[in-house]
Amino acid sequence: MSGSSGQAMHRVLCLHGYTQNAKKFRDRTGPFRRNMKRRMELVYMTAPLEATEEFERSGGSDNKDGGPSTAGEEGPSAAWWNPRATPSETWVDIRRSAEAVMRTMRELGPFDGIVGFSQGAGMAAVVLALMRRAAEDNNEAADVDGGDGALVRGARALPPLRFAFLFAGFYPDVPQFDALLTAPAVAAAAAAGGSADREQPNCSSARRLRIAVPSLHVVGIRDAVVAPERGRELAARAFADTAVVAEHDGGHFVPCNAAWRNRYQAFLDSVDGAQQDPI
Repeated sequence: MSGSSGQAMHRVLCLHGYTQNAKKFRDRTGPFRRNMKRRMELVYMTAPLEATEEFERSGGSDNKDGGPSTAGEEGPSAAWWNPRATPSETWVDIRRSAEAVMRTMRELGPFDGIVGFSQGAGMAAVVLALMRRAAEDNNEAADVDGGDGALVRGARALPPLRFAFLFAGFYPDVPQFDALLTAPAVAAAAAAGGSADREQPNCSSARRLRIAVPSLHVVGIRDAVVAPERGRELAARAFADTAVVAEHDGGHFVPCNAAWRNRYQAFLDSVDGAQQDPI
């Protein structure tokens, strides 16, 4: 699909931050939408969980003023996950949200790209990791740690994404996310051209996977909600070396002046000009 200028038009799924929802995020990315309207058709979805006020009080809100949000004209205060007593309980939330995102991708797609802000950037990374693991495992997805084989098989049925814009993101620091980006012994051995039996000791160890989809990670050096080093960590730990990290001199928001518009356009130009491989 092409825009009025002849450049490719991309359908993009947008994931909001903690305590936001589709409407709030759409409203707060108005300048970004206007700047990119000839290149991206943005589709916003609301997270399936209600944000807990305990986390809002902790300063984790992604509302513009950093304070608690209440349901009303702007809709619910939503979350992709909430803080829980254990990583396993947190992962239950993340898994539920991943299912919701992939269902939206099936029903409203196909999508070319994904945009995530703050916790939504972490959620986007989870979905991209599921797709990366699906591409790696082929028929071994049932062996994913934590019983997440069904999620990986669901990700395998999705068309590959071509790019990601991740704003004020952070690494989902739970072991289940690490497990998605760790190829099991069988897959690691197969990738090395051998088998994972006892006669192949050098091929039996797991190896780290990287999300290869082109990604632009934008961090604010004055971000008081998500420190910029956390966005850099997400790029470094979860994505391939080709991931681009860009800084702006502001806080917790999506920059959208003329210089940034040109930067976003240039990133899309690089995606459109490259031959894409699967995730």
